[in-house]
Amino acid sequence: MVSIATKTPVFFVSHGGPNLLDNLEKPGDFYSWLGNYLKTELKPKAIVIISAHWQGEGKENVFVDVSEKPKLIYDFYGFPKSYYEVKWDHKGSPAVASRVIELLNQSGIKASGKQYGNDHGVWVPLKRAMTNNPDIPIIEVSTFSHEDMPMHVKMGEALAPLRDEGIVIIGSGSAVHNLQQLWKHANKPSPKFVQEFDKEMEKIACTSVGEERNAKSSELSQHKHFRDCHPTAEHLVPFHVALGAAGQDKGKKLLQDYFSTLSWGSYVFGLPEGTTLPKYDGTQIRDRDEL
Repeated sequence: MVSIATKTPVFFVSHGGPNLLDNLEKPGDFYSWLGNYLKTELKPKAIVIISAHWQGEGKENVFVDVSEKPKLIYDFYGFPKSYYEVKWDHKGSPAVASRVIELLNQSGIKASGKQYGNDHGVWVPLKRAMTNNPDIPIIEVSTFSHEDMPMHVKMGEALAPLRDEGIVIIGSGSAVHNLQQLWKHANKPSPKFVQEFDKEMEKIACTSVGEERNAKSSELSQHKHFRDCHPTAEHLVPFHVALGAAGQDKGKKLLQDYFSTLSWGSYVFGLPEGTTLPKYDGTQIRDRDEL
């Protein structure tokens, strides 16, 4: 278990659709590791998770779910009926939600509470990681309504004090998320643009820290394959929130896998030394010095 005197790590995860609840090889193995780490080693006071599927209003407003028992929101389409009947034993925390709102407002971000629930950007990956979770409260936070990357970094910086309070911060999105071309490439290797953008994210996450990393991450909107990989950026900006919360902590890539025009790239920042990592192509995950 991580000492209460140690900052909790920050995660960015690529979450996928409800079929993630089934064993999808590498993504499934990663989420099994994540659930075991959260429940048996880290044991956080709560999880604050920023979802790609909930947006705020206006330029500066974001929302925080204040539900004591969040409902599940089945915000996906075209899947088998069984996925719309899934239940999950979990809870929220109005007290932690209030703390999140306080920190955001102190930073100049207009945050307000809503009885919202948990959309699939929250409950699908966390239920895949932890089939049952009655003990660790889950607090969902929206992104902004826009694609301003520096503002999402600022949001993460505002939330960073939670790490000293035993609370884990997770950005839940997708490293590459282009559903418009998904089936065009479904029976082929992932296009080169997917892998190139994913590698650029890896370089940013794992070879720099702090202000340098934040600045480089905000240049992703200028990447030549940005719109090929993110026709809209709601699945990318949770990455920027995670980087803002990570501060000076080094990044490690926990998962690399591709399907068509999707990337499952997932990262952790500030993981305690000696933590057993999930496997990566038969070897341990590379850290920043091995890239």
